[in-house]
Amino acid sequence: MGAILGTALSLMLAVGGAAVAAEGGPAAARHYLAGHVILGVGIGLLIATILRAGVRILLARPASQARMSAALPPTSDTATVTVLPVRAAPAVPLRGRHAA
Repeated sequence: MGAILGTALSLMLAVGGAAVAAEGGPAAARHYLAGHVILGVGIGLLIATILRAGVRILLARPASQARMSAALPPTSDTATVTVLPVRAAPAVPLRGRHAA
């Protein structure tokens, strides 16, 4: 939704700036400068919106399999593991309410 509103706003500013810049009349110099400022803001906003959408598409792509397979750790040989013997827990006679 933000991309749609950004594009609409930038196009509106660019077209409005071009219309104000092209308008003739008694104060044409002021309108000419103001029109070009508005036109520049509209075009700049349009470029920023296009760049942002392009970066989002670029970042949303799934990674290729070639890059994924290169990141796997190297395989290693199996190692011998020594396990200590397990001792039995001491049996303590239960008393009181724990005996039930």
